[in-house]
Amino acid sequence: MLGSSSPPVVRSRRRGLQRFAAPLVVAALLHWTLLGGAEALVGATPAPSTGTLALTVRTVEPPAATVPAAAPPPSARHAAQAPTPKPRPAAPSGAIATPTAAEPLPADTADVELVARTELLPATHAAEPATADGDMAVPLYRTRMPPAMTLHYDLRRGFFSGSGDLKWKPADHGYEARLEGSVAGLQVITQVSRGNLDEHGLAPLRYTDQRLRRTPNAANFQRDKGKITYSGPQVEYPLVPGAQDRLSWMIQIAGVLNAAPELAAPGGRITFFVTGARGDADVWVFRYVGTEDLRADGGQVRAVKFTREPRSPYDRMVEVWLAPQRHHLPVRARLTAEAGGEVFELLLRDMQPP
Repeated sequence: MLGSSSPPVVRSRRRGLQRFAAPLVVAALLHWTLLGGAEALVGATPAPSTGTLALTVRTVEPPAATVPAAAPPPSARHAAQAPTPKPRPAAPSGAIATPTAAEPLPADTADVELVARTELLPATHAAEPATADGDMAVPLYRTRMPPAMTLHYDLRRGFFSGSGDLKWKPADHGYEARLEGSVAGLQVITQVSRGNLDEHGLAPLRYTDQRLRRTPNAANFQRDKGKITYSGPQVEYPLVPGAQDRLSWMIQIAGVLNAAPELAAPGGRITFFVTGARGDADVWVFRYVGTEDLRADGGQVRAVKFTREPRSPYDRMVEVWLAPQRHHLPVRARLTAEAGGEVFELLLRDMQPP
């Protein structure tokens, strides 16, 4: 009668296969983390199908030096109507020069100069109080921009760690922001925001987003035509006054709090219309949570915390800590994937003038 155990030769072959397969599994997991993981790293959302913005957004001028309690006041209301999408020409090859209103991203990226680094964060809780016709209030803020600065972060995503750099370069009437992140020696994401500076802070003209081993995407803020277009998806959004991209908001929120620190109080909130580079856009509402002491930048740092909570099951929750003694620049940022998923985090290591 045969026993239940496998013959020695069979067991030996199985052990050999297991030893051979284990490194392949580890390599596959790392490959997935760095490629597909880069999507979650910045809270990317799939590009929408061809169409126009379904959300109606209006801008309002908030009262100076007051914390908005409910909906921002309805004065200076601008109803944003989505223009009809139009066919767009194929992207030309060559290098990206100074950002122009509707310049498409080149198909050949060999000479592309990307001036920015990763971007993170995306999502909100209950929508900003809406009116009877379903529109959402987006205020225009007074701002005081932080000085030029380079911020070095420790980066963590799941079990992997790395580093990230945010370079902020304001000029007389323009700016350039760059955010980069690397994991395991590989640069997984590079994002750039370029544009103008006006009385309400950052006014982006062009935003580019490049992931590991992928062609970069771009969002073009066509201010002369009042719309936002993209290098890939054939969609358009109305260019809402004060609109930001997924990198510029990190500096814009600092500028808002520098000018109006009273917003960092119970009941305080800051609202932006934010777009990515893949045809995605939404209203982001950051709500004040409280004040915390963090171990960052070589010591204890007092920071005010704002949270953008998910408004849909597929949004990601964003938490950001801003230090008043460091021009309200982000000393910590944490992104949580949908449904309590994996966490991506930046923690300030040090910051220096350029």
